[in-house]
Amino acid sequence: MTFEHSTGKLADIKVDSIFTNLENPRTAFRQEELEQLQESIRQFGVQVPIAVYRSKGGYVLIDGERRWRCASKLNMKTIPALVQDEPTDLENLLLMFNIHALREQWDLLTIALKLPKIIDLMKEENGREPNEAELSVRTGLSRGIIRRCRLLINLPQKYQDMLLEEIKKPKSKQTISEDFFIEMEKSLKTVERAMPDILPDKDKARQALLKKYKEGVIANIVDLRKVGKIARAITVNADPVEAQEAIRRLLTEPNYSINDAWTETVSEAYAERDIVTGIDRLLSKLDEVEADELDDDVREKLEELVRRAQAVLEGD
Repeated sequence: MTFEHSTGKLADIKVDSIFTNLENPRTAFRQEELEQLQESIRQFGVQVPIAVYRSKGGYVLIDGERRWRCASKLNMKTIPALVQDEPTDLENLLLMFNIHALREQWDLLTIALKLPKIIDLMKEENGREPNEAELSVRTGLSRGIIRRCRLLINLPQKYQDMLLEEIKKPKSKQTISEDFFIEMEKSLKTVERAMPDILPDKDKARQALLKKYKEGVIANIVDLRKVGKIARAITVNADPVEAQEAIRRLLTEPNYSINDAWTETVSEAYAERDIVTGIDRLLSKLDEVEADELDDDVREKLEELVRRAQAVLEGD
């Protein structure tokens, strides 16, 4: 028995008549997640229908591969499914991307590896390559996510392969993440722009930073952002020659950390810039209020600020 649904017809279809979708960006199905879902389906059944389209010899998955895998493991004969007409190649990919955008379940690299095909198909459809905004609208991905994907797409194959192996593991056992490579690529791009002579071999730089991260010399992924700030030393009136030497040491000396380089070069300059920015904001806010409008808490804080500023100026 079937009935019309806004995105297809709902029907119970045979589990063994369903095939995986070769275009599905999701390639890693972690065992512990499958086991949890399988137990839920064992107790309560499949609560959310999968989505499929008709194809020669059966049905092809659009959404719900984990549910289908679990149903198969449990030897279920049928599974509830929304059955749609066969989409075009582009529609097939975009359907899966928009489903993902609602659920945030895919690993970012698996999304990134499918984006070039979507871009090529959209180019065939429109006669030109889509811009970032068009790509965002069609895929349901934010422009920020698309930019992060582009960084992963441009990684050498060996690092993509390394990440694909990592994402097969439970999250708690992964040692290298997509975020590490994204932050590293951003920082190295900044170094390339600000100090082009310091990176004659970008891949050696990647290997050095990756080795330091694995060995704990780089303790925090976010610290990688400091590398780009060191490369932009001149923007905060810090010594660019010292900064360049610190980055060279960072990429060649095994125990020299990002925090070492930061402290020795630009930390004070950035701290001073932040103080100036904060003071400018405070002065702007003070221009908006009258003295008799200040409550006691604000007055106390301003008096404390004056005392501390005076002490700094007098060298105490």
